[in-house]
Amino acid sequence: MLSRLDHDANVRPWVQVAARAGATVRWADVDVSTGELPAGQYDGLVSDRTRLVAVTAASNVLGTRPDVAGIAATARAAGALVYVDGVHATAHGPVDVVGLGADFYATSAYKWSGPHIGAVVADPALLDRVRPDKLASSPDEVPARFETGTAPFADLAGVVAAVEHLAALDPAATDTRRARLLTSMASAEAHELRLFAGLLAGLDAMPHVTTYGRAARRTATAYFTVAGHTPAEVAAHLAHRHRVNVWHGHNYAWELTEALGIRAAGSAVRAGLVHYNDAADVDRLLAGVAELAG
Repeated sequence: MLSRLDHDANVRPWVQVAARAGATVRWADVDVSTGELPAGQYDGLVSDRTRLVAVTAASNVLGTRPDVAGIAATARAAGALVYVDGVHATAHGPVDVVGLGADFYATSAYKWSGPHIGAVVADPALLDRVRPDKLASSPDEVPARFETGTAPFADLAGVVAAVEHLAALDPAATDTRRARLLTSMASAEAHELRLFAGLLAGLDAMPHVTTYGRAARRTATAYFTVAGHTPAEVAAHLAHRHRVNVWHGHNYAWELTEALGIRAAGSAVRAGLVHYNDAADVDRLLAGVAELAG
C-alpha cells in the first residue's frame, strides 16, 4: 500500500520490489483540492493480504501531515507492517515514533542541521527478521548486519552536534537531552507556524500566485506557482534579487506533482521555514514574488 503524497524514495523501491516478487501495489490518493491524504480510504484498500503500508509523516512539498496513527491502526489490524518516511517531518517538530504506529521510521540528519547521513528506526526484534545481502565476514547481530564496513565517524559526530544544537533552541528547556530536544522542537514548530501563517496569507493575497495544499495539519512549507513565470525563473529571481533561497521542480514528489497536474510545466516553487528564519525573511520572499506581478 503506497500513497501518492509521498516522496518517490518511499514509493519507487516498493514498486520495484513488488514487481520482482509478483506482489500487487495499491494506491492511496490525495485530495488535490486540499492536499489531504484521507485516512478513511485505507479501510477499503487494506486487506488481510496487505503486507506493508508505506506512508509519509509529512509531504516534502505541501507540508501535509496525514493521520499516520489512524492509517497505521488500519494496517496493524490487518497484520501489515508500517514504514513511515519521516525525513521531512522530523525537521519541523517533535516526533513520537510509537505514537505514530511506525514499525520503521526513516529520517535524514541533513534535514535537521546535520550531515548527509540517514537512519531507520525500528524495534531490534523486528530488524532481526530482516536479512540483507552482506559479506560472509560481516557481523550478523542487529544493527551491525546493516552497517558493514568502517563507520562514517565524522558524520556521526556531526549528528550528535546537530542534536545538541536543536536541544538548545529553547533557553527554557531543561533536564535530559531528550527532554530538552522535545521542548525545543515544540517551540521551533510553534515559531515556524507563526511565520508560515503570514507567508501563506501574503501569497494567497496575490492574484498572480497559486498555492497548493490546504491541509488541516502541515509543516511550514509553501508550494506555489507564479503566473507568467516558470518555477525556475521565480527561484532565480528570488535568489539574485532578494537573496532568498527556495527550490523549484517536483522535489521527488513524482506522483503528487502529476496528480496536481503541474509536473509537465516544471511543477512549482517550494519555500520552507525552519527555526532560524524570521519575519524579515518572509517579507523579503513576499516582496520578491510581488515584483513578478504582470
